[in-house]
Amino acid sequence: MKVKRVVYGVCVVAVMTVIFLFSSQNYDETMKTSDLIVKPIENVIKENTDKNFSSEKEEESYSQKIESKLDVVVRKCAHMTLFAILAIFVFLWLKFFNIDDYNAVMLTLVICGLYAGFDELHQHFVNKRNARLTDVCIDEFGVVISMALDWLYIKIKNIHMKI
Repeated sequence: MKVKRVVYGVCVVAVMTVIFLFSSQNYDETMKTSDLIVKPIENVIKENTDKNFSSEKEEESYSQKIESKLDVVVRKCAHMTLFAILAIFVFLWLKFFNIDDYNAVMLTLVICGLYAGFDELHQHFVNKRNARLTDVCIDEFGVVISMALDWLYIKIKNIHMKI
């Protein structure tokens, strides 16, 4: 049991480190990272677009709009996913301290929310990056989704055990 506690603790620190490293990237670096996902999606959209453009400028404007919107969606989904993963490991780690499920979920929400705030504060000091309360909310939304699914799993498991 102690080994699992340490493993989950290491996973918590590892995910926090990954989040910190992504937040340490300046704007240009973070855009390059996003482009690894955005560009292939953008290319598929362009290939499947039946739109006839009257000029090259209009086509380029259309491409820039697609890229801009995709970039926002990809980055926000990445935030939510990383914080959802963090929440799972925080929850599992807390369970090894004999904390009941409800309190473990509540503590996970608080710990991850505080880390989301720290993450945004950290970004404030990174070149060409800023801190946004909406990003903290997006991060916490990933945590809430993760904990809701976790809570649902616990309830289903408990019902199954009673049968």
